[in-house]
Amino acid sequence: MQIRAENDPKYWRKFLIMGICALGFALYCLYDGIIGYPGRREKGFTEFKQDYKSHFRDEKQQQLGLAEFEATAGNEQRLEWDRYAHDRDIPSKPDVVMQFIMATVMTVAGLFLVSNPLRARSRWIEFGPEGLTSSWGAGFTPEQVQLIDKRKWKSKGIAKVHYAADNRQAKFVIDDYKFDRYRADAILYLLEQRVDHEKIVNGAPEPEPDGKVAEVLSGHAETA
Repeated sequence: MQIRAENDPKYWRKFLIMGICALGFALYCLYDGIIGYPGRREKGFTEFKQDYKSHFRDEKQQQLGLAEFEATAGNEQRLEWDRYAHDRDIPSKPDVVMQFIMATVMTVAGLFLVSNPLRARSRWIEFGPEGLTSSWGAGFTPEQVQLIDKRKWKSKGIAKVHYAADNRQAKFVIDDYKFDRYRADAILYLLEQRVDHEKIVNGAPEPEPDGKVAEVLSGHAETA
């Protein structure tokens, strides 16, 4: 009997949605850092020059841009501007820098989240006459199994199979959320049928399947 559980796109869809949202927020931060916040700062500075004409008496001072003003203003003028900007919620230079930092962080997070479902698209696990294999090359025979830990099987659909192969200890995770649920359940059932039940810990062996898991097994039994 041979059963393959393909990647379940429904599990990964949430990562794709979160990744797209993160990338969207990164673009929003980038817009604020390049256009939105600088525009608000320039507009606020123009209003500041109107409200504090005493600081801009001559023509040269009136023509000062914000960057030049912040670089050359005296302590009193700079404090007046800082208070003015704070009271009117005008972004500061650190606020602009923070938008670029947030855009960078959210871009990295978004690309990571989007890459997960893309990398998982063609993943599968399969149980056959030789044991359990996978699309990424990991696999083992029932004889190589040392332990099946089912601590998280009931709550999260995760069973951790510890096995020894090629003179090394390894772990294989059967996850019926990441893969087709009923086929993954059928794979765990078949594996447990070929493993000493004393090696199954933190949970009982799977009972005789019914419902869709039984349909998976019977369907493959008819064509095997």
